[in-house]
Amino acid sequence: MTEKEVLALEQKRVDSMLKQDFATLESLLHDQLVYTHSSAALDTKASWLDAMKSGRTKYKSANVTEQKVRIFGDVALVTGRAEMGAEVRGEAKKFNLRFLAAWTKTAQGWKFVAWQSTPLPA
Repeated sequence: MTEKEVLALEQKRVDSMLKQDFATLESLLHDQLVYTHSSAALDTKASWLDAMKSGRTKYKSANVTEQKVRIFGDVALVTGRAEMGAEVRGEAKKFNLRFLAAWTKTAQGWKFVAWQSTPLPA
């Protein structure tokens, strides 16, 4: 796996979130996904997908910058900044974050296994 390939997977993940392309998104997610939101709320693969599929969470925009990839064998870590827009339970939200995204190699290809984000000061 190269840095370019990892960034392409990240872009595919973000695009599928924005387009609500749940089939593509689900194909990228590891069954043991741990998704930690900037609010400290925690989701599993099932609960995160359910929030999007039900419409409780709709990702509207994502501007990702300062991405850096580190590859350690079968694990790839991506750090960066993101300005994201979402509708959460019908309320428009804006998030300015630093994040850590983790991918791991599986028999089915590379899968998104973890997300951790921290809000940046306003």
